[in-house]
Amino acid sequence: MINSSNDIYINGEYYRKNPDWDFADSVWKARIIRELLQSNGIRPKTVIETGCGAGGNLVKLAELDPEIRQLTGYDISPQAIELAGEYEGDRLRFIQGEIGDIPVSSDLMLVIDVLEHVDDFYGFLRALRDKSNYFVFHIPLDLSCRTIQKPHILQQQREAVGHIHYFTRETATWALQDTGYDIIDWTYTKPVVDIDPPDSLRRRVKKWLRNFSFALNSEWSVRKWGGYSIMVLAKKN
Repeated sequence: MINSSNDIYINGEYYRKNPDWDFADSVWKARIIRELLQSNGIRPKTVIETGCGAGGNLVKLAELDPEIRQLTGYDISPQAIELAGEYEGDRLRFIQGEIGDIPVSSDLMLVIDVLEHVDDFYGFLRALRDKSNYFVFHIPLDLSCRTIQKPHILQQQREAVGHIHYFTRETATWALQDTGYDIIDWTYTKPVVDIDPPDSLRRRVKKWLRNFSFALNSEWSVRKWGGYSIMVLAKKN
């Protein structure tokens, strides 16, 4: 179901453009997922991730939470599953498969940076809804004043990482509510440019300005500058 228009996740095109499958980002993503779960008193024993990529989110979450007994990742990409297979063990499994292959058995399902790649993301969300008790979604908020004024930025996202849908916080949460999810909690996440050490004076200034803006008014900063995402904890209604 994921971007079936050109099968870039199956034929290796996505892997060629993103050979590490953004594994390094899993460190902070797993930390934020864990914080959302803890602050809302949710202690899953079984976790499934759909669109798991190279498996980083599950690997890091397993390290952070030893109480999780089983973590299973599904992805349609053979390249991603091959990469993830390196981390398989007693608690971690990775399976090449589509949404119909996912059992109805998990306490928590992760859907991290997936919706923006899916042709029919409304149908995708409806198909997932009965497969878990709780869900964590991570959704890039590609639409901002900056990207509307400079649409080539959206084109870059399309060509480099396969985004075919572009969200704001409102459209992302509306989509979840429209398809039968109750939002429990959410938080913004920052892009790499706001997190990683800058490698030039220009990037240092840009990082400082963006972080200062976000600290003053996160809503304004997200709408103005873009590049942020939203991490959402939800359950089926």
